[in-house]
Amino acid sequence: MANRRIDDGYEGSVPEDFNIPPSGIEETDRTLFDLFDKRLSFQVKIKEQSTKVPVVFSTGERFALTRRKRAIRDKNNALILPVIAIHRTGIDTSPSQGGYGTPIAFRDQQSYIVRKRLGPKDRDYQNIVNKLRLKNQHNVASRGNFARSDIFPGNVAKSGRLASRRNLNNLSLMDDPNGDLLRGDIGNNIFEIITLPYPSFMTISYEIVFWTQYMQQMNQMIEILMSQFDGQDYGFQIESKTGHKYVAYLKSPLNNQDNFSDFSSDERIIKYSFTIMIPTYLLAPVHNGQRIPFRKFCSAPQIEFGYIQSSTQVITEDRSPETVVDYDKFVLSDVENLNKYGETPGERGQGSERLLETIVDPFTGEETKRYVRILTRNQRSGETVASSRITVDLQTTLDTASD
Repeated sequence: MANRRIDDGYEGSVPEDFNIPPSGIEETDRTLFDLFDKRLSFQVKIKEQSTKVPVVFSTGERFALTRRKRAIRDKNNALILPVIAIHRTGIDTSPSQGGYGTPIAFRDQQSYIVRKRLGPKDRDYQNIVNKLRLKNQHNVASRGNFARSDIFPGNVAKSGRLASRRNLNNLSLMDDPNGDLLRGDIGNNIFEIITLPYPSFMTISYEIVFWTQYMQQMNQMIEILMSQFDGQDYGFQIESKTGHKYVAYLKSPLNNQDNFSDFSSDERIIKYSFTIMIPTYLLAPVHNGQRIPFRKFCSAPQIEFGYIQSSTQVITEDRSPETVVDYDKFVLSDVENLNKYGETPGERGQGSERLLETIVDPFTGEETKRYVRILTRNQRSGETVASSRITVDLQTTLDTASD
């Protein structure tokens, strides 16, 4: 059995004119920070004046301070209170997703379709099929652009004009019955489909710490938090600046960590901490040295189904990529175009099929059998060949591809 490569979502060519903003850990961090810093708008009264509570994303030394009962101070050793500190504590990639499991976290799907649009080759294709049945445009195929009529419905295009024998509206003798030349007729087109690797799902946990010096200020901040939950749940629907949406869940309880028992040696500090959980996803990350996540594929506007009959045995060759190559076949191939198996490459439209052909020596009557490629019989050449290589085309159907 031949080896089969697993599709990792990075197959295909890279589109040069398409991009979407990524979603990842940093985007989730910034969105949660904006929730506390801008949307909830924490304000407390300090000396009869309303003051906005600053929000800090704790890293390094600031996080070490939030883990203890010491308050955050500036470079002049002055207390920065009240303040809200945010710290990311963990990332859960397990199937449970931190208790917020999602049914699509581990789907058997390598790519995700994000855009479908007309391909760059569609304009040339429309000139060939001539949906609008234009008659007098030189760069659009029509019957009038044929120079000869040796073969029905015509052959040989006139100089500087486009003609096609494809049996569509390009061969129509009637005008378009709709008469609407500007209508959006989408269907028989070449579409460009853009995909990206399927998102990776995870749940990020954060520790939120409220610091104040007075209980009244702490009460105000907690009430502001709990009075702005979205819906009936204890959480918030948040949206990043680039349009990605998440849900931030508050985990009870809110733990009190004040220092009321140490008034004699320390300043009074009131501290409440709680956990926020955000199920999020990694989508289209772009980093230096990594592969571009976007891929594009073009659809086929027509699919050909055929039934072919042969009068002899037919075999197909499906080689493994690790097939041992007979290098002796390349000894006399300096001026021949051979593939890596030492064989002449097939022409356009030829497959890997081989037909059993029996050759009889007219002098000795000895029979020699060999497997040969299929010949394509072209009736326009004016020559008829009788050979076991010839196959009979029983039926050919051209169907338009649908979405």
